[in-house]
Amino acid sequence: MNARTSPGFGAGSFLRLSLVVPSLVLGTGLGCATAPAGPPPPAGAPLQPVAVKCELANRTFKQTSPGACGSSDWRFVLQADGSWQATESGCANASGIARYDGSAVNLEFQYSGGAGRYIWPLDAQCRGLTGTVTWTQGPLTGQTVASTLALVQ
Repeated sequence: MNARTSPGFGAGSFLRLSLVVPSLVLGTGLGCATAPAGPPPPAGAPLQPVAVKCELANRTFKQTSPGACGSSDWRFVLQADGSWQATESGCANASGIARYDGSAVNLEFQYSGGAGRYIWPLDAQCRGLTGTVTWTQGPLTGQTVASTLALVQ
């Protein structure tokens, strides 16, 4: 048996090999580069970071401020879109829609005499830092003062 009569070594085989080999070489070099991988995560570790937030639902929070409303209580009810319906007890009995991203509560509120925005820094353990309240409508329009939100124990 020689190269001419041997199955798999004829002129057609050379042509097939000359087309296949370069595509194999190119296929392993193009588009397959990856960044060096670090060590694998420990067994049972989540693959993605898990966002931890203060649980606003079924709790009462106290707002304190040196402004027009020295203190009031707020309750939050989770809505289907991820926002929170907020209701105030005390002061102006305001209400509004809040958004919480895990680091701050941003509440657009309305009351019978006006409207405004609270921005309260709030960490995952429900610890509040000093934020602000800004009135956008009514007799206090344009005023901004400090405000803090804290979990009522």
